Amino acid sequence: MGRHGARPRRPLRGYSRCALGGGDGTLPLRQCHSTVRSQGVRMSDNLGQLFANAGQRFHDRIAIESCGRQKTFGEVIERGWRLVHALQDRGIPAGSRVAALLGNRVESLEVYVGLALGGYTTVHVNDRLTSAEVDYVLSDSGAVALIHTDTASAVAAGLSTHAQLRAWLAIADEPPAGAESFNSALDAASAAPLPIDVDPEDIALIGYTSGTTGFPKGVLVSHRAVVNCIKLVPFAYRLPLQGHVAFPGGWSFVSGLWGVIFPHFYTGGTVSFIPGATPDELGRHMVERGSTFTLGLTPLIPILLEAIRLHPKVLDTLQSVLHSGGPLPPEYAEKLVGVIGDRLVETYGMTEVVGPITITNRADYRDGGPEHIFESVGRPLPTSSMRVVDAEGRTLAPGEIGELVISADTMFSGYHNAPEKTAAVLRDGEYFTGDLGYRDEADYYYLTGRAQDLIVSGGANVYAAEVERVLLLMDEIVDAAVFGLPDERWGEAVSCALVMAPESTVSLDDIRAFTRGQLAGYKKPVHIFIVEQLPRNAGMKVMKHVLKEQLAGRIDQAGQKNTEKKVQA
Repeated sequence: MGRHGARPRRPLRGYSRCALGGGDGTLPLRQCHSTVRSQGVRMSDNLGQLFANAGQRFHDRIAIESCGRQKTFGEVIERGWRLVHALQDRGIPAGSRVAALLGNRVESLEVYVGLALGGYTTVHVNDRLTSAEVDYVLSDSGAVALIHTDTASAVAAGLSTHAQLRAWLAIADEPPAGAESFNSALDAASAAPLPIDVDPEDIALIGYTSGTTGFPKGVLVSHRAVVNCIKLVPFAYRLPLQGHVAFPGGWSFVSGLWGVIFPHFYTGGTVSFIPGATPDELGRHMVERGSTFTLGLTPLIPILLEAIRLHPKVLDTLQSVLHSGGPLPPEYAEKLVGVIGDRLVETYGMTEVVGPITITNRADYRDGGPEHIFESVGRPLPTSSMRVVDAEGRTLAPGEIGELVISADTMFSGYHNAPEKTAAVLRDGEYFTGDLGYRDEADYYYLTGRAQDLIVSGGANVYAAEVERVLLLMDEIVDAAVFGLPDERWGEAVSCALVMAPESTVSLDDIRAFTRGQLAGYKKPVHIFIVEQLPRNAGMKVMKHVLKEQLAGRIDQAGQKNTEKKVQA
């Protein structure tokens, strides 16, 4: 028995070596791929093939642990094929769009693996969304099936888009009325692999990201992009073969799939979900499992530091800590490196570029490294390039601040049903991020600002326009401005300034209750200010920087929510 209770993995069956060429008796590339596939191993030029290969190569190792349960690679692949058959038995062919609304269950990995094996397009749905928000995603994406965990049963039951679904599967002991049991459906289905034809440019995933129009945008991610990212991450994040990740996050954000979960599956690693762990629980878990990697979300870094203080043996196996979840103050980064040494991995990326664009390396944190490394996001990886441009798109010299523009092997394929939005940010193969920054003479990059109105709260992106749209659905609110204010724990707190209708009797609790039914918890306003009017410039644009300056000081130092007292802005 190996570590984590895994049995020794089986040798590969049906594996055949191939060489390029043809004149010396070796097979041409196309014929070589066909031969390998016919013998049970498929080349990983799409996501399903990558998963199938890993399932065979690491068959008996533990792939995932969550809520006290474990699944091996082989079990995940078998259940994945059962899902494919279950969907096809319900009249849902390969290429269809299937929504995944998943929490921390071992079956969640089976869903993503199965949908990839079957050539489906997975519509990733954040499990923190409300029914109204999920309805929009399902309707906009054209999803014809929904799979969700028990944690989302209430949200799923409240959907108005059930009529467009050909299948509704619930990973729950008691599925909602109208839903089928996921496990029962899979138990009754075949586990036989099927020939699935998938092109690298076919869309593997659609991840929804909040948009400046007030509605989320569907980011189209091809098999080419996600496979390139999965193969890049082990190099970028220093993942060892058959490692172990202590994962304090969940399935909420699509970047966690291609940034942590899928790369560990590719390398034969175990993903262990431990959300909400105390420092002592986290430390003991990492020591017992011999964790080689963990995610240092900005709000959770104090917990990680305390876990290491309580259990210093964590550092015996820990090889890297990826910082994620919003800007890390330089002083904080320096403190973290003081404890974990050169294990810190700082990076810069976004959903549209599917993975890391810049990275720091070990030498950066050693003597002789860059002077301002704790302020930097590192240098571009070999799969990407970045430049800083002015308003006319001209490349700026080192030290000059401008917009960051990216080209990468992992670029997204555009926004779903939004060609004008795609054209606005994708120009001649480059992605215009809207983020501001500069580079130094050594090609290290530094961020000085973010896309207008983007709020990063606890690692989650919140666009002001989306929250403003919901607030203005209330008849009593005649004007609204949403912005972020500094928050010690979450980095930024979603805040709003509201102009109320004359004689309005709506209370702040009424406003919070309304937004609670329309927005995910992390998008709801934490600080609500009632103002006489919003400050606007000559172009009638709200000057949110003025609101921030005037209202930041009104936050109760003890963290209490604001009163309804009107303030002049």
